[in-house]
Amino acid sequence: MIAERYRTDYTGEFIITQSVWSGGKKRQRREWIANPIENQHISGRAVCIGSDHDSNQFDYKILQRHRGGLLGSKKLQTYGLGFAAKQMRLDFTVETDDAILKELIDLHYYQDNVIYTTPRNCLKYPGVFYLTPYTPVVIKHALALYLAAFDGHKEIFMIGYNQHTDTGNSAWQAHVSQVISAYPGTKFVIVGTPHHAPDAWLEFANVERMTYREFISYCDV
Repeated sequence: MIAERYRTDYTGEFIITQSVWSGGKKRQRREWIANPIENQHISGRAVCIGSDHDSNQFDYKILQRHRGGLLGSKKLQTYGLGFAAKQMRLDFTVETDDAILKELIDLHYYQDNVIYTTPRNCLKYPGVFYLTPYTPVVIKHALALYLAAFDGHKEIFMIGYNQHTDTGNSAWQAHVSQVISAYPGTKFVIVGTPHHAPDAWLEFANVERMTYREFISYCDV
């Protein structure tokens, strides 16, 4: 289960770099990974891009240029998966698929951008990626939401998260529910066609729905 934790309290964590059996005993080598990110944001708002399913209704790539109105008071920080990172500059990318990570390496995307992944991938590509804090065992679509909440955002807009999203994992909606449940003080807003929102998420008191037109107006996109 996911616990309600925040970056403001996160100094870092140990990860296991080697595990061997010797003399009937398991010996592990651990390495301390300090928190390398200090995320400062003004609006407390973030958008997570989970798929391109609704891209014909809303071109999420325009969020790369989002200014957020007067003095950035409505500025959105962007979190998304590797497919979106290949199309736009995200504030934070979340990816666990090795093939997509290799593509981002070939594009040199990691040089000027933050890419979160698993401890295994961080060890495989040292100095390239960032460790997802505490590494919850959920699908990457849920990890993006988790990181936005972990960073202290109080409104998280979910683009490309709906009943028709193809993640390749039948349990993905339950994984998202874990994140929503763990952060009851955070508002999660499902953006898109209202009746496409998964019913299970709507049972939470901290979940709302919003059309793309409403989202564009509300966030001054």
